[in-house]
Amino acid sequence: MYSDALMARFLEPSHAGDLDQPQGAAQAGNETCGDVVHLALKVVDGVIADARFRAQGCATAIASADAVCELVIGTSITAAQMLNAGNLSFALGGIPEDRMNCATIVLDALRIALERARAYPLPTSPA
Repeated sequence: MYSDALMARFLEPSHAGDLDQPQGAAQAGNETCGDVVHLALKVVDGVIADARFRAQGCATAIASADAVCELVIGTSITAAQMLNAGNLSFALGGIPEDRMNCATIVLDALRIALERARAYPLPTSPA
């Protein structure tokens, strides 16, 4: 049912945890199945320097959150906004069709976090 890549990310996620003072953070969930994902982004000079997640949910939600973090680190906010369900499915070696809604909540959280990161005030230079 699940690919080896999806199961590996579910069993040993690399990007689980919190970020201190993220520039963009958001939470999204699926009321039907109870999945909840919190995603946080650290942005430096318009590039996502780090991404972390906390998730409560199924294997697909957790693996998707981990994969999204990896896919966006090192990219611009604009490039990260282009990430879609097809990219995510490819990165995970496929997502079962009946579980795609569990993956798309992570993309919902990403979109909100990216918008918040764009609105985050830039640091001012000391005088």
